[in-house]
Formats: sequence, C-alpha cells, structure tokens
Amino acid sequence: MLQVEEAQARVLAEVVAVPVEEVPFAEAHGRVLREDVAATHDLPPADNSAMDGYAVRAEDIAGAPVRLRVSGDIPAGHPASHALEPGTAMRIMTGAFMPDGADTVVQVELTDGGTDVVTINKALARGAHLRRRGEDMRTGDVILRAGARIGPAELAVLAAVQKTTVSVARRPAVAILSTGDELIDIDGVLAPGKIVNTNAPLLAALVRDAGAIPRNLGIVRDTREATIAALQSALDSDFVLTSGGVSVGAFDFVKEALEAVGAETKFWRVAMKPGKPVVLSRHRDCLIFGLPGNPVSCFVSFHLFVRPALRKSLGETEALLPSAVSLRLAAPLRSLGDRRVYVRVHVAARDGELVATPLTSQGSGSLTSMVGANGLAIVEQGVTNVAAGEHAPVLLL
Repeated sequence: MLQVEEAQARVLAEVVAVPVEEVPFAEAHGRVLREDVAATHDLPPADNSAMDGYAVRAEDIAGAPVRLRVSGDIPAGHPASHALEPGTAMRIMTGAFMPDGADTVVQVELTDGGTDVVTINKALARGAHLRRRGEDMRTGDVILRAGARIGPAELAVLAAVQKTTVSVARRPAVAILSTGDELIDIDGVLAPGKIVNTNAPLLAALVRDAGAIPRNLGIVRDTREATIAALQSALDSDFVLTSGGVSVGAFDFVKEALEAVGAETKFWRVAMKPGKPVVLSRHRDCLIFGLPGNPVSCFVSFHLFVRPALRKSLGETEALLPSAVSLRLAAPLRSLGDRRVYVRVHVAARDGELVATPLTSQGSGSLTSMVGANGLAIVEQGVTNVAAGEHAPVLLL
C-alpha cells in the first residue's frame, strides 16, 4: 500500500489545468483567476480625507486652541471649488478630495463644529487623517495573481479597476457513478436490503464546493457489463468519481471495468483508515478516482485526493493539500496502529485556543459522524492512543 503523501503526489502529478474562459464580472465570484490583474489607476486617485472634519494647514493649528474662518464645504464626490488659503479651514467629508494648500484633517470631534468660524481644540501632526494618493494601489502594480480564487474581497478589487470581463478557469466536469445493487434513489422504496444512495449527493456537494460541476450519472448495478458501460458513458468528463466496487469483493467490478475501457491504473490502496481501497486511473485526458463505498471513506478520500486535484486543475497554486495544524484534544484518540487513521473532529475555540473534539461515532458508514466535522485528526501508524489534553496534527477542512 502507498503512503498517503506518495498517493497525493501521484494524483497531483497527473493533473493538468483546464482551459481558460472569459466571463462577465457578475459571474466571476467563486471562480479561479487565470490572469494577473494590474491596477489601471492609482487608488485612492488623489489625497482624500479619512474623517468628517476640517481640512487645514498643520502650521495654522500648531497653537491650538485656535479659531479659523471656514471658507467652504467639500462633500464627497465634489472637488473643492478653490484652494485653501492660509489661516482658514474648509469643512470636508470622509472620502472627499483634499483641496490644494491643505495638508491635515482635524476630525469634527476635536472642534466645536462651527460652519462660519471653527474652533480647533487640538494640534495635529501634518498629514493626520489623510489617505494618500496610490497608498492602496498604483498604476501598473499587479494586485491579483493568476491562481487566486475570487471571493468577495477579490471582487471588490476587480470592481475597483473596472474589470468588466475576467479570465478564469473553465469549471471541470466531474461525473459521479454510484455502484451497488443495494442502492436506491432518494425517492425509491426502502425494500429489505436496500439503502438510499447518499454518496452521490455527498460527492456532488463536495465537487460544487471545490468549484467544479458535478454530473450525477446515477446508480450502476453490480455487473461487469453495467460497470463498463457506465464508465464509458462518463469518460467525456474531466474527472470521474466512482463510489463502491473497488475492494476485493466478488461483486467489485470497478478495477476490471477500468482495464476493459483502456484506463491505466496509477495506484490502488493507500495505507489509511478510512479509505484504504482508493484507485487512481487515467483514460486519455480523463482522471478517474475509484472511491470506497462507505460514505465516510468517500468523504475523507475526497478531501485528501480529489479536492486537491480539482484545485490544481482550476489553476490554484497555493496550499493545494489540506492545511495541518497542531491542536489540543478534548478527548482521547485510539487506533489499532496498523495504518494511519483520520479521525473526524469538530474544531472550535475554547478559552482562547482552538480545540479538536473527536465526534462520538467514528464508523466509516456513519453519516452523522460527518455532521459538524471540520477537521481530521491524524493518528500515525504505530500509535495506538493519544491522550486527551495532548496535541495532535489536524487537517482543517
């Protein structure tokens, strides 16, 4: 069996970036940027006020308290009608451009709020409460790099430089196949021996969260012929995810079907629990992940292998793998010690630090054990117990 890190390296080595497409600004949220974006102008475009108050010369208020004549008002969005004369002040609003001759803003709280004559009660250093031209970005500076996922902050930056169309990665298409005679759809009849197919909606949601497009191709019955036909119908996707049928059971046909359609298997089985019988195969430009049938095994395997692959295909470059941090445990972790174990935990702040609490059920078929799981605590091979209060590495999900 491969170690997890070697399996992850093999996965990422197989991934190529999907093509680029242009989308309108309004459709860019959540996409991955595939171009560097440079500032088209200085921001702020001119020195402006960071406060509601009075634009003055610092030397005129050095002897505060002082009284100055108010020579005009400067609302935001309206440039001053004249320069500031020595010994005077101008009322100015937050964001308004500074008038020529002014070098300081006195916030209104340090004055009597006068409209014709104002009393300045405190001296301030030159440049107080000014936002300088270009202090946020300067023309030509690269402000967003290719590979960045476009969130709310990135959208604001794109809007600031009037980026009406954006070059982003095309969303990869991910086909999802669920194998098993025992499976029924959500609206099916729960006859004896049948269970609802939960892996398909689980994987579809994880795929969407990763920025790709899921294609649920339905349930595949446990025959070699049905499995081959289902795989062939899925190979026009960028990725294929199968669940179930990858172990050593008499009705596990995924590996045979992969060989039958001409896919090249890169690895099978990883030294981890849950999720040992993971398969990685390639068919031309399509990368195929054979995931275990237990839902928790699907969940863990997706985060360790599939999500990093999707992120790389989108052009992301930073921290493709889940981030690991050392956290204190609220309860002990136990393992047989035969291979690395990933324990579902809930990470939350407690008394000023982040603490990882193992979820009550850790069975690989326990759906409810995934609810609230925002981390995977690691128990390494050869370790059988980690006591409560000790620290353990936790992958943040």
